[in-house]
Amino acid sequence: MVLPVAASLLGLAALRLLGPDYVSQEQLTEWLAPLGVWAPVVFLAFLVVRPITLLPGQLFAAVGGMVFGFWWGLILSLVGSLLSSVVVHALARRHGTRAMKRWAGPRYDALRTSARKHDFVFNFASCINPLAPTDVMLALSASSGARLWPSALGVLVGSIPGTLLTVVYGMAVGRGQGVVMVVSGVGLVLSLVLGLWVARQVMREQALFQRQSPRTGPQAEGSEAPPGSASGSAESPRVSPRTTSSTASGLNLSPPRVT
Repeated sequence: MVLPVAASLLGLAALRLLGPDYVSQEQLTEWLAPLGVWAPVVFLAFLVVRPITLLPGQLFAAVGGMVFGFWWGLILSLVGSLLSSVVVHALARRHGTRAMKRWAGPRYDALRTSARKHDFVFNFASCINPLAPTDVMLALSASSGARLWPSALGVLVGSIPGTLLTVVYGMAVGRGQGVVMVVSGVGLVLSLVLGLWVARQVMREQALFQRQSPRTGPQAEGSEAPPGSASGSAESPRVSPRTTSSTASGLNLSPPRVT
């Protein structure tokens, strides 16, 4: 997940350095001029369908900063992130359970439990962590039964820091502001460090869940039942108190036979 994002952002910077006449805010604005007032709508539509293309959202946020500037680039990127999370949630809730089980493997139960119990926090941590595959984690959350709007709100809030820095980075690349580009790049590196810490905490929680979860299967996968337990010994016949007392006293209390 980190490599495509890093390659995209470094590629934008390289294009700016190698061909400033092609990667500039003025040039991109001229390219979008035929769309007129529909340019933001088209950009937002690309953001909504972005998860299907498997392209990183940071690339679109950087382009939004280059084309629309800071405020509109930030607003459009965040709204697009929110709407795309709704689309991913709907698709994963309907078709994603089998694919998520195959992708997560033995970690599926721990991830599913965490996503279902902490839908907002789970999606917030997935978005603020640059190492996490955000769309995949959102699909896992949806297929686990997490609620839509807490999940979408977690995506929105968790996307703010990285989107803000990426929009500033894209704006700086488009305008040739080297200092701002370096500062925003440092901020992205710091967000990566924060993401590493968040990922470590999540992995600890998953490991704790796996250790504490009860073992399943008959007698916990082949463990022997203790002596005298119901499953370890043959079931003894039930003896009524009346029969026991009659036998102990040696009396025959059965009715006499009529001849």
